[in-house]
Amino acid sequence: MKANTKDENRIYDYASEVVPYLQEDFPHFIDPYRNNVKIAEKVVLHQLVQAIIREELMEIEWLNTKESLSIATIKLNEENELIEIPVLKVYILSHIDINGDIVHVNKSGHRKVMSNPSQFLSLLTDNGFAKTFDHIDQFHNEITNSTHNYALALTIAEDRKTNVQKEAKQLEVNKTMNYVLEKRRQNPSFSPLIFFEQWVIQGHTIHPCSRTRLGLSPRDVAKYAPEWSGNPKVIPVAVHKKYCQMTTVGNRSTTNIIVEEYPDVSSQLETMMASKKLNLSDYELIPVHPWQFENTIKLHYRDDLNNKWIVPLEESTIETAALVSFRSLAPLGDQTKHHIKTAMNVQMTSAIRTVSAASTRNGPRVSSVLKNITDHDSLIKSSLSFMNEEAGVHYEPVSSVSADDRYFLQKNLASIIRENPESTLTNEEVALPAAALINASPVTDQLLIEELIINYAVINQFGSISEAAGDYIEKYANVLFPGVLTLITKYGISMEVHLQNCVCVFRDGLPERMIVRDNGGIRIMNERLSHFVNVGELDGSTNLMTDNSKELLDVFFHALIHNHMGEIIVALARKLQINEAELWKSVRKTVENLYASLTHDRSIPRDNLKDKQLIMSPKSSMKALVKMRLTDKFTENAYVDIANPLSLTNEV
Repeated sequence: MKANTKDENRIYDYASEVVPYLQEDFPHFIDPYRNNVKIAEKVVLHQLVQAIIREELMEIEWLNTKESLSIATIKLNEENELIEIPVLKVYILSHIDINGDIVHVNKSGHRKVMSNPSQFLSLLTDNGFAKTFDHIDQFHNEITNSTHNYALALTIAEDRKTNVQKEAKQLEVNKTMNYVLEKRRQNPSFSPLIFFEQWVIQGHTIHPCSRTRLGLSPRDVAKYAPEWSGNPKVIPVAVHKKYCQMTTVGNRSTTNIIVEEYPDVSSQLETMMASKKLNLSDYELIPVHPWQFENTIKLHYRDDLNNKWIVPLEESTIETAALVSFRSLAPLGDQTKHHIKTAMNVQMTSAIRTVSAASTRNGPRVSSVLKNITDHDSLIKSSLSFMNEEAGVHYEPVSSVSADDRYFLQKNLASIIRENPESTLTNEEVALPAAALINASPVTDQLLIEELIINYAVINQFGSISEAAGDYIEKYANVLFPGVLTLITKYGISMEVHLQNCVCVFRDGLPERMIVRDNGGIRIMNERLSHFVNVGELDGSTNLMTDNSKELLDVFFHALIHNHMGEIIVALARKLQINEAELWKSVRKTVENLYASLTHDRSIPRDNLKDKQLIMSPKSSMKALVKMRLTDKFTENAYVDIANPLSLTNEV
């Protein structure tokens, strides 16, 4: 069973589909889109070059110049041929600021500017890069797809921003938090969380394929993507119980939750099942993304549809809003109803975003463990909570099929139901994905974190923006690090707390607490956890169990240091022209205070506290995301060592 994403010719032609689509639906976007392609090409090219340098994919030589620039040079196979990259600044975590043109110098000394990632990759391929990395052609297609989707995202953002700024003026507000609070005051069904989720325009800040959506047409992207204000109408699909497997935290299945929250679905389900002479109690509901239903379910589950083992409720859909991950969805107009994680047979960044059977089984069980911990640990409970994955369900083939087909069928008709993080908010609180902090607010055109810190500096009359930023980052670190590190050192659970997986709750412009969503990608060390909680039976096919504490810290370093705190701090260093080392001092202070506190907790074995030595060591682990993709190892973790900003030896 072949996924749509493997049709490489279709993928490569994606760019040629965009303008014809815009001519049909958005002709006024054609010129802005073409201008934004140039911007997107430059951004993605710089991300790609930065990844090559950070992940040490090629040998780099550094030359200093008189203009305070360093020239990073990549030597090519041809004698005396090289690529020159003018680097203005290298940051602690090896981010780079490229200042000027990236140039190919051939053996005759002729200089040619590299203006886009496709051109750059073609040059590397022609010079033997493909001999080392055998998936270069596919990666080339992915990066082209990402570039054009990012250009589309920039184009629609300009249009959407005009409407937001007009509305902000009407509401007489000039700050982002005031805007969303006033919107919610006037319309209680307005969701600030959805607003911020759908204003994450760039996507993944590290990966050059942050906007890759292989398998989707430009029309699909415009219809369903969060940056296009996508509102997918989820299709409840009734699946016979002998063809599905349900895992729950309590007694409520996906069916129970959906029929309770959506009476229209419940009513139509009863009517439809009666008309087909089917026993309602024999079926469970699996919510399905509309793209997935049309492009995967109808195609690959045809026999079960014909035999009524699978019965879609196409006339009673669930209205949702696409969140930053695209396939995770929030209910429209109600902040109490559950979020829905759906399966999509579409490649985004490096992986096809289906929902594995293991994750539907493990998610609710891990949620039960996390709830047990937060109920009994006041330190964690004070600042950190977890979106409860209340139920997970997947299709389970009954007939004899190959292992590959079984895996495909399981993961493409599956879903996880999560609690809504806005359901517990007070009127003064605002929840937003941490990823929104490093994206530009449509109200002010500033990065949201930049705007929050500038406001904080003015209100509290700080002597300098640098001082205000250090104080603000310490407050942010205090709601994030103590809970995450206690979970690792005391309980042996390491969560993927990157920007996309964290929902931060703010009050009066200040971070108050953090909510972690998605139990995928975690590591559990039962040697530690078993002292406190019985984890029960977990599906080990996703390698979530480990007996090596270093694996816990690898997840911590990549998710929290590199793909969360590191991205916030480097963004502030660039925007506010402040010393990033000073901001990392605020984070280090939080970590040191936590471990000073944990030494007094007699329930923690003393050996566990050695985590601090590794957390403060000179090197930190970062996932080599591009290398993993080029070697087709995107489901296996490959790390490179980068300087650790928490180490005293790396102070600038």
